[in-house]
Amino acid sequence: MAEALISVLLEQLASITRQQVQQQVKLVVDVKKEVAKLTHNFQAIEAGLKDAEERQVKEASVKLWLDDLKDASNEMEDVLDDWNTEILRVQIEKQEKEAGNALDTTKKKVP
Repeated sequence: MAEALISVLLEQLASITRQQVQQQVKLVVDVKKEVAKLTHNFQAIEAGLKDAEERQVKEASVKLWLDDLKDASNEMEDVLDDWNTEILRVQIEKQEKEAGNALDTTKKKVP
């Protein structure tokens, strides 16, 4: 009877764990797609800025617009850097946790 109860509890725990892992993987994949999209847009903006700067725009309103676009581009670059840093941090933490778990398992097996 106790074994059956433990078996059911373990199955439920495994199911919950599996669902959480699937949600986390989906979140990471979605974030990576969004970062890739933003990176592409950022590169296009930078190319446009470079071209406009090379043309030495003289009109005041265009210069103001260009300065605003530069500021937005710099902010976008900061956000992308933050995202990429956070993704790397999470990956490193996951690897460290997995390495720690493997070490714990190995220690348990060694008499």
